[in-house]
Amino acid sequence: MKDSVDPHAIRGQVAALPPTDARERESIATFLSAFDLLERPFDEQASPTHVTASAIITGVQGVVLHLHKRLSIWLQPGGHIDDGETPWQAALREAAEETGLPVEPGPQPEHLVHVDVHPGPRGHTHLDLRYHLISAAVPPDPPEGESPDVRWFTWAEAIRIAEPGLEGVLRALQPGDATVRPATVADAAACAHVYRRSKAFAIPEVPEPHTENEVAAWMAEVAIPTMDVWVADVDSVVVGQMMVAPGWLQHLYLDPAWMRRGLGDRFLTLLGERQPGEMQLWAFQSNHRARRFYERHGFVPVEFTDGAANEELWPDVRYVRRM
Repeated sequence: MKDSVDPHAIRGQVAALPPTDARERESIATFLSAFDLLERPFDEQASPTHVTASAIITGVQGVVLHLHKRLSIWLQPGGHIDDGETPWQAALREAAEETGLPVEPGPQPEHLVHVDVHPGPRGHTHLDLRYHLISAAVPPDPPEGESPDVRWFTWAEAIRIAEPGLEGVLRALQPGDATVRPATVADAAACAHVYRRSKAFAIPEVPEPHTENEVAAWMAEVAIPTMDVWVADVDSVVVGQMMVAPGWLQHLYLDPAWMRRGLGDRFLTLLGERQPGEMQLWAFQSNHRARRFYERHGFVPVEFTDGAANEELWPDVRYVRRM
C-alpha cells in the first residue's frame, strides 16, 4: 500500500502536463489508460504494469546520467516507489542512492516535469514519473552495487546520447536562450533531426517519405549550399531551422520543446529582414497550429490543393504575404 500517494492528484498532474514531444504525448495517453485500470498503481507487486519514479539531475556542470548495467545505455536514475513514499520522494531517494550526489529538490518538489512509458525488466511496464533535482558540482560517488559509471555531461552531450524517451525533457529543461545564426553543412544532421521531431509532433498524420539520414544528406548537399538557411541553437544544440529561397519560405521547423517560446516569431522577423518583399509558402491543410501562426504574421491563403504535387501526397495550402 502506498498510503501517502493520492492517485487522483497524480492522475491530474499527468493529464495536465504539456508534452515535450510526440513520444511524451503518446506516453501520457498510455499512462492515463493504464493507470485507470490499476487497483494499486504504485505497488510493483500488484501488477506487471506500475508507476515508477526517476530524477532529472542538473547543475552548473550540466546533466547527470548513469550507464544502466543491464541495458548499457545512459539514463537518468530512478526506480520503484517504496511503501509510504510519494513519487517525488522516491525520485530523490533513488537519485541519492544511485549517484552518491547531494541532490536536492527544486523550489516545487512535487512538480512533475516529464512522463515516459517503457518496458522494464521481467516483462514489466513502467509508468515513469520524472522530477527535476539539483546537485552541487561535485563528482558522483555511487556506492557499491550500483552502476559505477555515473558522470556529468554537458547539455549538448546529454541530449546527443539520450534515448528517445529522455531527449524531450532534456531539451525542455536546457537553460539558455537560442542564438539564431547562418547554418553550416555541419548542422545538417541536427537540422534533419529537428525536422523529424517537429513533424512527428505537429503533423503525425502526414506520412514522411524520407528517412532522417536522407533528409540530412539533402540538407548538407543541396539546401545549405544553395539556399539561405538559418538555425537557432542553444550551446551547440540546434532547436530550430528556417530555409529560404528567393520569394519562398521553404522550411520553418522548431523542436517541439521550443514551440510556444517566441522562436518562430524571431525567425519570421529575420525573414522580413532578409527578404522584405512578397513571400510565399506551402503548409499542410491539417497543420492548423502552423496555419494560425502564419496568418497571424500576415500570410493569406490563396490556393488549396489535394496534395498530388507534394511528396507526401497530403492536402496543402499556398500562402502569400504581400508587403
